[in-house]
Amino acid sequence: MTSTEEAQSSESTQVPFGGLAMVHLRVLDADRAMQFFGALFGWQAERVPWDGHVSHYTINTTTTIRILDDPDAPAVVPNYAVADVARAMSAVGGGGGRITESEPAPDGGGWARGVDDQGLPLLVYRPGAYHAHAAPTRAASAELGLVFIRADVSRAAEFYGEVLGWSFTPAHPGSHYFDTVPGVGVFDEAAAFGQAVDPSATLYFSVDALLPVLQQIEALGGRAGDHAQDMGPYFTAVCTDDQGTTFGVMSAALE
Repeated sequence: MTSTEEAQSSESTQVPFGGLAMVHLRVLDADRAMQFFGALFGWQAERVPWDGHVSHYTINTTTTIRILDDPDAPAVVPNYAVADVARAMSAVGGGGGRITESEPAPDGGGWARGVDDQGLPLLVYRPGAYHAHAAPTRAASAELGLVFIRADVSRAAEFYGEVLGWSFTPAHPGSHYFDTVPGVGVFDEAAAFGQAVDPSATLYFSVDALLPVLQQIEALGGRAGDHAQDMGPYFTAVCTDDQGTTFGVMSAALE
């Protein structure tokens, strides 16, 4: 399997160019992680061994989650759909980011991975022919809720505006949190609290009710973090699975 085929093994429902098409979540053991998230969220996935590692691509979620066990991969990597990979690569470099690996195609297709101008990982690719997989047999109880990015908003707006065409909309006047494309939000934590904060990204999953999921996380051997109503109307908690992988859960309801 080539890297391009790996990137396209399981694509989300089509999203506009510039939008979030897939998210990578690094774990210690992909098979064990899939057992955990399958039990927790009802996820089903396609198992793909490649280059000495294992990935699971969810097949019953709206946005594909790739669970992978490559220790060299970043913890969370948002994958964005673009019309022209070579153009996106040029924009990443021109905006102060860096491409670390790529396979652009002459027709504008292919893929590229790297970091933005604040060091946050990203992957861009042009969705191609859909890779067929077995049909799911059940509905998932959790979807991707949010890639929650902590970064300097003025820099992020300039970088992602040029690379992906994003617009930044504050949650309310004077807010330090900005909506961008569906599934991605940027919070200027340093500006909000007046202290230095390293840029980072946390992956949150949206559930119907928070407390039952937190109880199930503990029952499955994970760790449920403290919950708070800290994202507008949403209750959230940062948790870990039974291998220590960090992820968040969010819901408009506690029970």
